[in-house]
Amino acid sequence: LGFSGTIYEIIVARYQLAQLPDQALWVWISCFLLYDFAYYWKHRLGHEVALFWGSHVAHHQSEDFNLSTALRQTSIDFYGFLFYLPFFFLGFPAEILFTVVSLNLIYQFWVHTEHVPKLGPFEWVFVSPSNHRVHHGRNKIYVDKNYGGVFILWDRIFGSFQEELAEEPVAFGLRKPLNSWNPVWANVHVYWRLILDFYAMPGALNKLKLLVKRPGWRADTQQSHCKLEGMPVDLTQKFDPEISRFSQVYTAIQFTLTVALSLAVLLSAGSLNYLLLSTVVTYLFFSFFVHGSFLEGREFALTLEIVRLVFLLPFLLLLDLGPVMTALLIGNSALALPLLLIAGSKRTQSLALN
Repeated sequence: LGFSGTIYEIIVARYQLAQLPDQALWVWISCFLLYDFAYYWKHRLGHEVALFWGSHVAHHQSEDFNLSTALRQTSIDFYGFLFYLPFFFLGFPAEILFTVVSLNLIYQFWVHTEHVPKLGPFEWVFVSPSNHRVHHGRNKIYVDKNYGGVFILWDRIFGSFQEELAEEPVAFGLRKPLNSWNPVWANVHVYWRLILDFYAMPGALNKLKLLVKRPGWRADTQQSHCKLEGMPVDLTQKFDPEISRFSQVYTAIQFTLTVALSLAVLLSAGSLNYLLLSTVVTYLFFSFFVHGSFLEGREFALTLEIVRLVFLLPFLLLLDLGPVMTALLIGNSALALPLLLIAGSKRTQSLALN
């Protein structure tokens, strides 16, 4: 639930209204149905409003479609609480809403797969893997379709339903591919483009339209260019830069250690002062940036990785991570730094010879 759930809980705690009975079955059922309806519109606007698309885009960047795709969730959900407010005014207790939201999200997990075929009458009413594959397609016919969370009925009612067609295999990902393994860039690239376009856009009204119209909207044509026939979209090519086996294995190890460090910091966050916590979080963002750069074969990745490992050591003195985690991270740096220095030396020699 993140930011939106926190806002809702604060509103309920401070501005308590008369609440519906939390033991009544009809309250739970009505909350489940109403939330799925609200989710449909939240999800739809998350695709059809450029400002909101920047928050949701990370979920659609994968050019493969499997259960891990369901875990690609936004880290910048700043508007979802607006769709929770009606539940507050209707008197739904926060614990009921949070349970319903969780059940809705859990249901959506299993539909992220290519291995379940069409399910007949079931998918007349419910979201299925087939109609959710359509939702993740970048084929022109599939873009901005099938927004439902649990019930596909909303799409059928409001004209956003599209069946999966045998003659049009789904190509997954974005119309304009991300072409990056960088998780930081993945979360901000749409907003960066919006900022640049906002400042370059002539006229205050056009600037506003840029934010609230569909992604890819342009002032000269007064329409979005994301689905135009002339837009070149390669439905067969996937982003897969060639890198050495060493880089693949090395990055996998470093990524695992960074995730472990993130969890350790999360568990001890309550005991850290704001300055130290902010610095450590910045370091973690930097680490993920470097891992992504390594996987993309960027020339500067080696230098940044050496800097990252060197700067890790002071943090280990300031953070109480326990003897096992501390020893593991120190040992990793002690082994990795010589390897990276040797690799850098060999690359320098190779460039000099060429």
